[in-house]
This record gives sequence, structure tokens and C-alpha cells, in this order.
Amino acid sequence: MKKLSFVIALAFAVSILLPSCQKESLVDPNDPYAGKAAPQLPDAKTFVMPMDKDFDEFNDPNPDQRTITNWGHSAANILVWNTILTANLAVPVLAFYESFNHQAVYQGYGVWLWEYTVSDNGATYHAKLYGELLVSDEVKWDMYVSKVGGFQDVHWYTGIVAWDQSHATWTLNYNPNNPAPFIHIDYQADNGSGIPAIRYTNVIPGNVGNGGYIEYREGAYNGGEFDRAYDVFKIELDNLLEINWNSLDHHGRVKDMEKFGDDLWHCWDTNLQDTQC
Repeated sequence: MKKLSFVIALAFAVSILLPSCQKESLVDPNDPYAGKAAPQLPDAKTFVMPMDKDFDEFNDPNPDQRTITNWGHSAANILVWNTILTANLAVPVLAFYESFNHQAVYQGYGVWLWEYTVSDNGATYHAKLYGELLVSDEVKWDMYVSKVGGFQDVHWYTGIVAWDQSHATWTLNYNPNNPAPFIHIDYQADNGSGIPAIRYTNVIPGNVGNGGYIEYREGAYNGGEFDRAYDVFKIELDNLLEINWNSLDHHGRVKDMEKFGDDLWHCWDTNLQDTQC
């Protein structure tokens, strides 16, 4: 009986210790990142241009009073970009925002995975966001998206973001059934003038607008009169359109050689009516 009791006790001890030993063996002692916290998810401002919020500031309160050439021309050019981006970035932006609601699982050697499901307009998507620590005090991000009943593991975007989120670059694809480069994003918390800036550049291969861009900034212009700005560069025309406006009372100005035939500012007032600058 003593021998039997000893065998039972030994078996019990092994049953307790073995899983612990197995768990220990899963941790690579050579992994320099083991035990470290997951990197902070990128701030949305490094990725998403706030076109919807600021485009609302361009709402026309008097649609029947059309002496608004200057404002209307500005709004139309922003609307073109807004329409293109909204149509092609809805799913990746949705998946990006959803990542903030989930916890990462460590994959080993400085790589974490955020994996989750998100639904929109009756469709369900499975997203996998990988964050990899780089030796340059940066984090590499890769998003893969699958649609239930549709495309699978589309590499929708990749990016590198500074650990302090002072700068970021992203490359986005579009057309999940035949992915191709679409938009390159550059974000700077300080563009050299103490102003944050985000730029979307067209990188569609063979596209007439490849190299064209839209850039958004928030900061003081013209002695603080304006606090918002867009630049729209049409590479096929070698033409830069510049827009400044005041987000509080909505007056602003636009400069566009192609439209106006000069290098002067053309202004609108708080009612969006054309006015002298």
C-alpha cells in the first residue's frame, strides 16, 4: 500500500508540474521582447484625414444663392477626393478603428496580433492587425482583411509609425478582389512649421493622377485669421490649388492658377459669398 501511495503521489506531482514545464518551454529564452507590453496602437490622426469633419464646415447654408464661386470651387475639389476616398477606404478605416476595442496576443519576437470581427452594411469582415517592433524605435503595422463569403486575407495596408507617433507612413491597397497600390500616406506631427500635416498621394500604377496629392493641415495662417488648410496638387496639370479657411466662422480663401488664371487669393465671407480679399 505504501508503494501504491507513493506511485499515486508521484503521478499527481507529475500531472501538476508537467503542464507548467510545457508552458515554460513555449517561451523562447532567446526572445528579447518576451514579457514586454504590446505597442500602443497608432493614433487615428496618423492614418485618417478628417475630411468628413472639416468638409461639414463647408456646408452651404444658402444653396439657392450661387454667388459662391470661390467657396464652391474649393468645396468641389475637396468633394472629388472625399468621394474617391470614402468609396475605397470604408472597410480598412472601419477595421482600423475597431482595433481599439481589442487586446493584442503576443506572437513572439516582437510581433503582436489584434484579431477580431467587424460588420458593416450587412457584410462581416475578419481582421488581423499585426504590430512588429523595429530596432529604429518604430512599429511596423500590417492589416489583413477577409470578408465572410468573399475575398480572403487581403493585405489591405502596411505602415511604419514612430514609437512616439511623431511621424508615420502608410501604403494602402484597393480593390480587394485584385489588390493594387492606391494611396501613400505621410503624417508629420510637425511639418517643419510647428503644424501637423497629413498627405494622401495617388500611387495607382499607370493612373494619370499618379503623384497627385491632397494635404490637410491645422494651424495658424495669415496672422491667425485662418486655422485650416488644404493643398490639392493635380500632377497631370502641374497645378497646385491652395485653400485656407476659418473653422469657426467659415470665411476663407482659395488660390488656383488653373481656375482663376492668376496667382492671387480669391476670398469668401462668413456666408460663403465671394468677397474681396
